[in-house]
Amino acid sequence: MHKIKTVIKVLFRTAAGKYPFFFVLKVIRMLVTTGMPFIALFISPLIVDEIAGDRDVNRLITLAALLIGLEVVFQLLNDLCTNYINRYSTRLERYFDVLIGRHVMELDFQLTEDKEALEQIEKARTGMDWYSGGVNGISDQFFGFVGNLIKAAGYITVLAIYAPILLLIMVVYAAVDAMFVLKCNKINIEAFGKLSKVNRLFGYFGWNIVDPRYGKDIRLYDAKGMMVDSWKENTDKSNSHWRWQGDTSFPFILASEFLNLGRSIFAYFYIALLAIRKVIGVGTFTQLIAAESGLDNVIGGMVQNVTELIKRCNYAYEYVIFMDYPEALSKGTRPIEKKPHEIEFRHVSFTYPKTDRKVLDDVSIKIVPGEHLSIVGLNGAGKTTFIKLLCRLYDPTEGEILVDGINIKEYDYIQYMEQFAPVFQDFKLFAFSVKENITFGEDEADVTALTDRVGLHDFVEGLDKGTDTGIFKFFDEEGVEPSGGEQQKLAIARALYKDAPVVILDEPTAALDPVAEYEIYKQFNSLVGGKSAFYISHRLSSCQFCDKIAVFADGHIAEYGTHAELEKIEGGIYAEMFEAQAKYYKD
Repeated sequence: MHKIKTVIKVLFRTAAGKYPFFFVLKVIRMLVTTGMPFIALFISPLIVDEIAGDRDVNRLITLAALLIGLEVVFQLLNDLCTNYINRYSTRLERYFDVLIGRHVMELDFQLTEDKEALEQIEKARTGMDWYSGGVNGISDQFFGFVGNLIKAAGYITVLAIYAPILLLIMVVYAAVDAMFVLKCNKINIEAFGKLSKVNRLFGYFGWNIVDPRYGKDIRLYDAKGMMVDSWKENTDKSNSHWRWQGDTSFPFILASEFLNLGRSIFAYFYIALLAIRKVIGVGTFTQLIAAESGLDNVIGGMVQNVTELIKRCNYAYEYVIFMDYPEALSKGTRPIEKKPHEIEFRHVSFTYPKTDRKVLDDVSIKIVPGEHLSIVGLNGAGKTTFIKLLCRLYDPTEGEILVDGINIKEYDYIQYMEQFAPVFQDFKLFAFSVKENITFGEDEADVTALTDRVGLHDFVEGLDKGTDTGIFKFFDEEGVEPSGGEQQKLAIARALYKDAPVVILDEPTAALDPVAEYEIYKQFNSLVGGKSAFYISHRLSSCQFCDKIAVFADGHIAEYGTHAELEKIEGGIYAEMFEAQAKYYKD
């Protein structure tokens, strides 16, 4: 019951805040559909009695016209409301998709790499989509129940007057049938819980097969077989879940059908017996048949409404859970200015959630304002994790990170994020314009000077719409497909445009040719200026442009100093790495 109340409160309040007229239409349609069956229930017996009695033509015409006229008016009102409700339903479906998408983007980054959080996202999406029907599907059951309750009161009144025994039998039937329906819904909800992971895997393989971004790798490495086999495997798993759901529910569905057959036989026999004994007239006979049938449908409808409401709210409750998903990181309130900062890692260790291996182990280092630090080391040494901790994408497992002498957990999270302009190794560009990828929405900004600085002058000059040209062809047939190096330069331009006090470049030249790489290095100081900079690279020639170098190995800082100092350490990690790379450029 708690879930139903919570879901209705959250979903209805959210929907009413966006489209309040949606619920006005729902109430009007409920009243119309509730009144429609009573038109025939009370007018048809009068017509039958008139035919069996005096057969007054004028009265018959009047009653028939009234019956037809009211039914036409009510049906038109129902159709009109339904038409507008369907329009609002589509809008609400998209609106909740946006709310889920926005919350996904607002989640702490740590949760985007957490299996349980990813499954909760999938449950929220599917739970608000075809499993529950969203606000429209849940409100249909809610208002349907209220309408059926009103109709039931009318039918019960008629049956209580003329056939109380039949009424008692129908109540017993409804109670037993409700048990079968509830059992089926319990099975459906259990199946939904099992399907969330399967659906995520099914979607992953299904969509990646047709995603053009994976086209080259699938073709050149002949990965089609593996992808299709994985898709088939997860399709079989999905089908087995559905089969289990159907097979488990079937006995209860069959029992319900037999129970309904027995009730129908008794009802017709009992009403016919009353008519034969002349306890009731012909008109009342037809009214009782209609009332019995109507009450049967209404009881079945109410049971269906309640069970569907429970089931749908259980599905949609996953949305409520997701929208209130606990934060992975505590958030402070202390303000922080955008200015050069002193940054200190003090005995920092880190282990990724649900793992045992320390990626960083007792790391201590201090970076003064405006310092350029190069971070080098073999793959898996902890370089990128070091940056993730600095940006508060994760919090240290042990130790603390200080900015200007204050633990970063105390700072306002949003303001703290504004201090950093990173270019990660796995950066992403979006199917928007060149300018939008750099400014993220500041349409009036002129980024031409910035694109020139990062070496994109010729690229932009060759675009028909300049920086307003769309990237990729997902939404624009005239969109351009930048090369890997051009994309990397756009990512660097994006970081510089943010104008944050700390610039982070994680393998920023990996996709550039040596000449373009040299140009970036040559302009490094002018690009970064007096900002603090963290520079991760496997190409050690970049280290000469930095003030200090931190050499990571096995999760800790093995060597620290300037290029000249580290190069002289005999047998040192940095010296050996530099010499190994330098020999390829020597005569």
